[in-house]
Parts: sequence; C-alpha cells; structure tokens
Amino acid sequence: MMTKIKIKKGRRKMMMSRRICLLLLLIGSVSFIRSQTNDPNSGDFSLNVHGQGKRSISPPSKISELPEVKEEDHTKPLVSYAVLPKKVNVSFIPEPIKPARLKVREPLEKLYPGYLKAGFGNYVTPLVDFYYGGTRSRKNSWGLNLKHFSSAQGPDDVGFSGFSENAFGASYNHFLDYHTLSFDLKYNRDVAYYYGFDLTDSTFANFKDAKDDIRTTYNNINFSAQLESHYKDSAKLNHTVDLTYNFLMGNYQNRENRLVLGGRVQKYFGKELARLDFSLDYNDYMHQSYAALDSTQLVAELSENEFNVLQNSAILKVTPSINALRKNFKAHIGASMQVDSRSGGFHLFPHAEVKYSLFNDMFIPYAGATGNIDRNSFQSVTADNPFVSSAVQLKNTVQRYEIYGGIRGSFSSSMSFNMRVSHGRYTDMLFFYNDTLFSMQNKFDVVYDNANVLKVGGQLGYRAGERLKLYSRLDFYQYDMDVEAHAWHMPSLEISVGGVYNMADKLIVRADLFFIGQRHAKLLKDPGGQDLTEIISPDGNDVYYPVEMNAIFDANLGLEYRLTKKVSAFVNVNNLTTKKYQMWLRYPNQSINILFGGTVRF
Repeated sequence: MMTKIKIKKGRRKMMMSRRICLLLLLIGSVSFIRSQTNDPNSGDFSLNVHGQGKRSISPPSKISELPEVKEEDHTKPLVSYAVLPKKVNVSFIPEPIKPARLKVREPLEKLYPGYLKAGFGNYVTPLVDFYYGGTRSRKNSWGLNLKHFSSAQGPDDVGFSGFSENAFGASYNHFLDYHTLSFDLKYNRDVAYYYGFDLTDSTFANFKDAKDDIRTTYNNINFSAQLESHYKDSAKLNHTVDLTYNFLMGNYQNRENRLVLGGRVQKYFGKELARLDFSLDYNDYMHQSYAALDSTQLVAELSENEFNVLQNSAILKVTPSINALRKNFKAHIGASMQVDSRSGGFHLFPHAEVKYSLFNDMFIPYAGATGNIDRNSFQSVTADNPFVSSAVQLKNTVQRYEIYGGIRGSFSSSMSFNMRVSHGRYTDMLFFYNDTLFSMQNKFDVVYDNANVLKVGGQLGYRAGERLKLYSRLDFYQYDMDVEAHAWHMPSLEISVGGVYNMADKLIVRADLFFIGQRHAKLLKDPGGQDLTEIISPDGNDVYYPVEMNAIFDANLGLEYRLTKKVSAFVNVNNLTTKKYQMWLRYPNQSINILFGGTVRF
C-alpha cells in the first residue's frame, strides 16, 4: 500500500515539472518575438491561459517481427551443344619484321701500294712489270705502271723474229660528292719485225741479219678523261661525259690522230629507265702511197715527199633506248642513228634485247637484234696484225644487222652456262692477205668484202669458291662471202678449255688447251712447188691462190708458289706441243718457251 502512494506522488511531481517547463518556453518565445519587433505600431502581445492542462505522451509501439531467410532452389540446367563440321578460313598476314642490324665491320684486307713481277726465259726473253699506287681513300685513287716484255730470238728458218713491248701508264680518280672525275694516260712502244720470208730463197738470203731493214715501230699515246655522276635519287638525271684522244706514229712516216667525244644521260620514269647515248668519232691517217713502188724496192717505203695519202672520216652516233623491268621479264628497246662521213650514208640500227628468268634464274632465254658502224683505224688494225703494211686502206665495217638468241643460266651455285646462235650481215668486212706484189712477200694488206656470218657458240663454267675454277668454250663460224672465195685467216671452229686450281693458297696451278680449225690464206703470186688452185675474181681483174693452213692445237701451263703473303715464285710453259704453228701465213711462232720469275708486294 505504501508503495503505490509513493508512485502517484512521483508522477505528480513529474507532470508539474513538465508544465513549468512548457510555461517558461512560451514566455521565452513571446519575449524573443517582441525583441525582434521594434516597430511602435506593432502593438502589444498577450497570452492568457485558463483552466488546468493535461499533456501526456503515449508509449511507442515496437515491431516485434524478426527477418526470415527463405531458401531457393538453384539447380543448374543441363545445356547441350551441337558442333557443326565446318572449317572457318582465317586470313592472317604477318607484318614483316626488319632484321636486326649490327654495326659489325669485317676487317679489310691490307693493301700494298707496290707490286713487282720479273722473269726471264729462253729465246732471251726478259719480263719486268712494275706497279705503284695509292691505297684506300675516300677522296682519290691513283696508280703508275711500267712494263717491258721482249724476245731476241725465234725460229731459225725465217728472218729475225724478235719483238719488244714497252708500256707506261698513269691514272687518277677524284671522288666528289656525286661525281667521279677520271684521267688516264698511256704510252706504248711496240717493235715488230717483218720476218715472214723464206731464207732458202736466194732473193732474200741477204736479209737474215738485216734487222733494221725489216723493223717496224709503233709509238702510241692515249689520253682519256671522264666525268660520271652517281646520284642515288632516281628522280635526278645521271650523266657521263668522256673524251679520248689517240696518237699513233710509225717509223715509215705514217701517223694517225683519233678523237672521240661521247656521253650518256639516263633517268628513271617509274620503273622504266630512259637512256640516251651519243658519240662523235673523228679519225685521220697519213701514210705513204704504193704508187712509186716497184720490184726493186723490196723493203723501203716511199720517201717523205712522194705521194702522201690522207684518209679521214667521222662517225656520229645517237642512240635512245628504254630499259623496262617487270618481275622476271627484262627488256631493252632502242634504236641507233649513225652517219659515216666517208661513205655519206645514214643508218638506222635496232638495239633491242628481251629476256625472261625461269625457275629463279636457272634458265634465262634471251633474244635481240643490233647493228653498228665499227671503226677500222690503223691502231686497231695493227693491234690485230702487227705485220700489216703501213699503206693499208681504211674502211669502216658496217654491221647492218645481227639477230641473236640463246639461253643462259646456272645448274647450281657452282655451274653456269650460256648457249648462243646469231646471224648477221656485214658490209666492208676486213680480212688480211699476204702482200706478194709490193713487198718482199713479208707484209700483209687488207681486203674488204660483204658477208653473211652465222655463229653458234656455247660456254660452260664451274667454280668451287676460290679453290677451283674451270671453263670451256666452243665457237663455230660460217662465212658466206659475196666476192672472196674464203674468209681469209678466219677459222671455222675454235675450242678452248682451261682452269685454275688453288691449293691452300700456297700453290696456284693454271692450265689451258685450245684448238683452232683449218683456215685459208690468200696469195697474189704462185710461190711454186705447191699444187695451188688459181682463182680469178668476178670482175676478171685479179688472180689469186688460196692456201690451206693447218689446224692449231696447243697447251699452256703455269705454276705459282707463294712463299709468303708478299713473295711468290712462278714458272710459265707455253706451246707444250712444241709445234711452230702459224697464226699468220709464213709467220711461225716460237716453239716451247719457258719463263721463270717471281713477284713481290710492298
């Protein structure tokens, strides 16, 4: 009972306290509002409360429910796939990867500026060959060369058959940014003897030791200059300009001047290379005439003031062409316009060649057509036959056309081949014959004739690095002459086989064999003692006698032993068959000859 009374008194106190707090809160709010209003017209505010108030707060209700977790079924469904047997082609082109480039340079082989080769052989044959020049340089290159090779003896049954060859050369090349400037100077002094007469003939018996009377000397000076561009940019015009001057003087008051000015310009247009070649070739030759020569003048040519003859001509050539390349196909198409002032004729020659590569250059068939005016100068004539008369008549040979075709290629990286057949038409083709009328039958003159020429040839080469090199060649010729009975001194068959073997870079062996088929020579007189057929020329003005010359077979051998990298010794043996064969009628060669010597680099 006492406990209940205490609880009621406590509630009353709490309610009274709440009322007092509420009253104080209202009074404070009114005071706050009045303090915010300063307007005198705002009026007074009053709050009157009457009676007894009762304020109660009901107890809050709480949610007594707890969350429930519901379990769900997560069974995985069974899925089946049908695989179709179909191939999907996926194209993928990998991007090429550039190979790594290492700045590794192989050591360059040491170059020696000096070289000397000297030797001596039977027939009193000395040899000296000297060279000295600059080594590697980015600015220039130069060189000097001296050479002497001679023989003081020869076959006994003919006149003195010695010879002498002397040469001096100097060259200089200057390298510019995009050009190369080159100069060359050469001097040659060659001595030959007209020994092709029979000493058993009493008419010539006194000339056995008359060396000076049958001696001829050729002094030749050649100078050339060239400027050539090397632009790497294909859009630029590459060009070459060259100048050549040649002077030849003999000891029979004959001299020759030749000047050649030439050049070339070329430029790429896409994949095609357009090119233009041009040249102007002028030549004049002064010599003595045959006019006053009679049978009593066996050796000497005419005197200086008697019937000097001047032969001169100029050849102009302009040749435009285009080179095209299409994968395995290559073509060179052009035409050459040429004029010879001596004949006064204008010529238009084809200059074309096409070729196609099969099986990665294993077989390359090719075909083409060409033509040209070939200069016959006294210098070129004596280079072929030094026993020619100084009063030779000069004409230029016109190659009206030559059509050719063939196939070349390689069976492997070591073996290569080339087979070729051609047919051409020539005007004023040059041939040598023995002059038996205006000399002591020991000189040659020239005759010109028109001819159709068929050539069939083949080459085969084998190379096993630097250790072994082999080669073989066969050429067949057929001449169809307009006037002459034969192509004088020209063979119908030539065969050559040779090779070089390097044994551990210490012993070098060189060998070659060659065969030259039968040829025919022309005599204007019947020498007697031979069963020769007399032939009368179609115009009835000339009579001559063809002579059949024997075929030639010969072999040569050379050995070189390298003592050190700088010094070596050698021996060369020529004419192993010991036959005194004749390259020119009545001019037998030396028999077997041996040359010993050595070389040194410094």
